[in-house]
Amino acid sequence: MKEYGEFMKKVVCWDFDGTLVYSHHLWSSSVLEALKDTDPNTDVTFLDIRKYMAYGFTWNTPFEDYSSMTNDKWWVFMNNHIYNSYISLGVDEKIADIATKKVHKIIKRIDNYNLYDDAKETLKILKNNGIINVLLSNNYPDLNDILVQLDLVKYFDKIVISAVEGYDKPRKELFEIAKNGYKDAEFYMVGDNENADVVGGKNANMTTILVHKGQSENADYCFNNLKSIINIFD
Repeated sequence: MKEYGEFMKKVVCWDFDGTLVYSHHLWSSSVLEALKDTDPNTDVTFLDIRKYMAYGFTWNTPFEDYSSMTNDKWWVFMNNHIYNSYISLGVDEKIADIATKKVHKIIKRIDNYNLYDDAKETLKILKNNGIINVLLSNNYPDLNDILVQLDLVKYFDKIVISAVEGYDKPRKELFEIAKNGYKDAEFYMVGDNENADVVGGKNANMTTILVHKGQSENADYCFNNLKSIINIFD
């Protein structure tokens, strides 16, 4: 593979959930687990919870202004949604309060996250050949803790998380934060979401790479695995 030190910098921005890792209904499962741990006799089901976890996140309404709800304030916002979801399902207020406080810890449990088999290898090969890797994720503010536990953080030159910045993909502001500091570079966006990653990436003048989702006329490249991305730079 060519070394790119003397050429235009190439920056690959990576989505996280659904792109580098996969999980099984992370939020719905975690919210239900917290409730069952608090009230083993609850009759609330996974499908009950899932209806409420289909909305209420900042990335569900990315064009609203969340600049005042970053870091710990993001969790206050999210916990309020979780608590109100429990209440709407008929959960006792005291139980709802206790369960809500457990969700944060459960979400960050490392066994919730499954790395795609070729994720580390792909990131490593690109980094070793002069490609700049940037994490660009719609996610909770302390995602960095998960990156450390998954031994991924060393492969990234920059980490941009929506709940830290106050913007969610596909908003152009979040992409501009990711691009900042890499003047005259060529940018690529890798993700599994056509709206957040492909539309957002194109609007930010990035080459877009859709993964794990089959073919799409909107993306510049479509791959069913991550390792194929290496061929773009070979």
